[in-house]
Amino acid sequence: MSKVNDIKSKMRNQKHISPTFALNEEVKTDEENNVGRKEEKKIERKRVSFDLRTDLHKELKMQSLLLEKNIYILIEEAVEKYLNETK
Repeated sequence: MSKVNDIKSKMRNQKHISPTFALNEEVKTDEENNVGRKEEKKIERKRVSFDLRTDLHKELKMQSLLLEKNIYILIEEAVEKYLNETK
């Protein structure tokens, strides 16, 4: 469990922005924020519930922290890869 705690503390130590700094920072318009950003499509999702071995969940959680991705994204990628391989 120490690896997970090490990763979490590393993430906590990353740059924090104080409220004063945030208030003094120049505000960008919507157009400036969207420059170069491709139009994002809304992805429909279905909430599912299933049981998973605790060791797999622990590894998945650690990978999600290391890769800075949500667990559901890692699961979606793995399922897509599996489905593509079985075709």
